[in-house]
Amino acid sequence: MSETVEAANTSPDKRATKRPRTFKSGPAQGEPPALDFSTMEPRKQQVMTTFLAYRNTLDAHYDQRERVIKCSRDITALSKKMVFSLLRITQDSPEKVFKDVEFKHNQVLELFSKMSKEMQGSNAMKYNRQATPGIQEYIEAVGLWRFLKHNELITKKQVLESLTIESDGKATPLVSVTDEDYLLGISDLPGEVNRYCINSIGKGDRDAVSKCLAFLQMLKEGVSLVLSVRKYNNLEKKVPVLNSSLEKIEKAFYSMTIRECEMKSIDPAIINTSGIAVECNMDTS
Repeated sequence: MSETVEAANTSPDKRATKRPRTFKSGPAQGEPPALDFSTMEPRKQQVMTTFLAYRNTLDAHYDQRERVIKCSRDITALSKKMVFSLLRITQDSPEKVFKDVEFKHNQVLELFSKMSKEMQGSNAMKYNRQATPGIQEYIEAVGLWRFLKHNELITKKQVLESLTIESDGKATPLVSVTDEDYLLGISDLPGEVNRYCINSIGKGDRDAVSKCLAFLQMLKEGVSLVLSVRKYNNLEKKVPVLNSSLEKIEKAFYSMTIRECEMKSIDPAIINTSGIAVECNMDTS
């Protein structure tokens, strides 16, 4: 008991202080520790050298893969901006919209040029899975551009031509576009065409609605023909969206047609007479 009271009465200055922790200096964070091969056996040196080479190869692979992913994301973002600009064609003049889209398209080509440096030779297929989201979104954007400007479906050849640059007098494609990339890219068009059609209905543009209907009917026929020959799992998942968009546009077009027929069947004289009668009743009241 007396020992406890003495310990409690001991002043803080006389208490034992903790020794500060010391840290050994080592390599900077993120850097691998240095290996001393001089103390290793020859066989162990050979094994460590081999694994170090593997590590460097994997690090280079993952760094290159991340650069492709970043370019693909940037391309996707800019391609979406192209689509948003094109959908404003019902509000602004086509010349102004196409000029803005042309400017964004040049920015996308710069990103493709940057990505093409990482996809030379066998890397084109090696990193295709990381690059394909950006490629598909780009095909959707230029496909909508082609539809609004020329009223036709963009072909794979035209996509490749838009991704080709002149280098030393020779046409060089920036990236390779597979058949699946092209099919998945154009299969995303129905949603954007449907949005354009809705905007056109608000403007009362019956010709634009008719154009959208014919385009989606042709696209559905082509997609069905492709799936009857070869199976694409990702393409089959987008067929319900295509059918839904086509059904919406068909109903909208039929409603506009029926309304026009009803309005034509009404005699304008009856409308004028009823209008006068209403005005007379209001005056008398």
